[in-house]
Amino acid sequence: MPAGRFVLSLHDVSPRHALACETILSDLDSWGLPPAVLLVVPDFHGRWPLEEHPRFVERLREWNEAGHELCLHGRFHQELPEDANASAGIAGAFRRQFLTAGEGEFLSLGGDRLKDRLEGGLATWSGCGLPSPSGFVPPAWLHGPELAPALWEKGYAWTENHAGFLTRDRGPVRAPVITWASRDPVRRLGSRLFAPSALRVWRKEPLLRIAIHPHDWDHPALVRSVRTTLARATATRACWNGRLDTLVLPP
Repeated sequence: MPAGRFVLSLHDVSPRHALACETILSDLDSWGLPPAVLLVVPDFHGRWPLEEHPRFVERLREWNEAGHELCLHGRFHQELPEDANASAGIAGAFRRQFLTAGEGEFLSLGGDRLKDRLEGGLATWSGCGLPSPSGFVPPAWLHGPELAPALWEKGYAWTENHAGFLTRDRGPVRAPVITWASRDPVRRLGSRLFAPSALRVWRKEPLLRIAIHPHDWDHPALVRSVRTTLARATATRACWNGRLDTLVLPP
């Protein structure tokens, strides 16, 4: 019996990364992985609105019908200048500086700005006729304290941060994440060293997340690392194959 489970997700799903998404999902299928959670950005960096790319929207529907769960991943996947000027405290400034390259869209959002951003993203999503999402993941897993209550108010069932899942009905669920950073050689090397050690360190964790990004596939060494990590994970764990609002932890 598997020692635990892991959730596999593909981030930054957008017309901007259409070719990479096609390649990655084809590779995952050829590697024997079940459907993944697809984190869809309604208007990537304000230049790739879904409604202007009907063929990609059709692919999203096809992927959903094939078993991939679609969830909202911010609205723009980019922190706007006026948002970055808002205070997020010392911890927020540190996370903005070291954990993301200007993509912590929800890090400083609160009040009406937060609600407007959520409503804008969902309006684009609904206007494309996509199925209602049960989950929302803020870009870079960064958000302020008002996000989760605002999501529950709008009917979402789950979200994520760096520690794991936040759920409307069950509270926080610990789920450490293995992911890769592709921005520069140092991060790429660090990611390749981190992934196998993380599997060992977290071997007793009931639930892990493995998160991949389109730009990982720009680097063959990262693709090999992802494939090796997934092979090792599936040797001892079951990949969750179902909607995340029905996720059940192993006993």
